[in-house]
Amino acid sequence: MPGLASIAEAERQARAEKNARLRDLRMHTSWLVLDPNALFLDEIDCSALFGEVPGLKIVG
Repeated sequence: MPGLASIAEAERQARAEKNARLRDLRMHTSWLVLDPNALFLDEIDCSALFGEVPGLKIVG
């Protein structure tokens, strides 16, 4: 059935896009450096980090 094939292809494409986003996230988090003197809160705002990366497109 062509309908099932297109659904399977859409799911494969969605998985590929998700994996690409995870690879990008891993790359960006590898830039983070542990600061033993930093005060950590429950939430860490990384928007400044991503704002300085040229060509980075953040999709919400």
